[in-house]
Amino acid sequence: MGQVLHGSPRATERRWGGAISVSQSRRRRHGVLGMALTRVVGRILLGLALVAVALGFAAFDSFSIPSEAEVRRASAAVVFTGAFERVDAGLQLVHSGVVPRLYVSGLNANAGILPARFVSQFSARNPNIADLQRLVECCVEWGELADNTFQNAQDTKCWADRRGLTGPLLLITSRRHMARAMAALSAALPGRALIPYPADDALAPAGGLRGRTLEYIKYLATFIATRLPSVVNARRRAGPFAELCPATL
Repeated sequence: MGQVLHGSPRATERRWGGAISVSQSRRRRHGVLGMALTRVVGRILLGLALVAVALGFAAFDSFSIPSEAEVRRASAAVVFTGAFERVDAGLQLVHSGVVPRLYVSGLNANAGILPARFVSQFSARNPNIADLQRLVECCVEWGELADNTFQNAQDTKCWADRRGLTGPLLLITSRRHMARAMAALSAALPGRALIPYPADDALAPAGGLRGRTLEYIKYLATFIATRLPSVVNARRRAGPFAELCPATL
């Protein structure tokens, strides 16, 4: 008798065809499940990002005046100009002996402060300081080149490096501007301890939703720009500090 074949070509084709169909079906199911999982994970991450943004918006300008003991830790106070009240706060801290020295970044006509008239401008605003000229000669310095927050931060780094300061810096600016200023200064001086000292600007905009939202967007943009410098034109935002520290400040 002839050898019995275990399957005809058609039977074999049906068996392999069925196996391929099952495999393809499984791959399709896995693909659908993978796409669904990707969408779910994406939605979760988006939700978490929105929650983080919302929480950040609620708290980004909620700074309070630090204790005197905390202020005394600072090796110097630094003012990012934009309002006279910030400079007043710095002068009062130096006058009272709570901080040893003060640096004012961005002291120029764009900030409404004229270097040649600094003493007369701020003597009238701080009548309790009997001899502001002497205080300035002793313990106050300023830079005239900075015109934005990035430049304030780089200007401060240049000054701190020249003075050999390694201790904490007390940063004086408005509550609404503080988060943005801290982000820029932290990037310029990584690892340096910063102590926020909010000053109430007399002409600060009301805390409406539109104003806070705009400032929060500026803070987020600054945060991103300091960590992803290729996103923005670094030279443009750095201005005179594009080559790090100018020879003359």
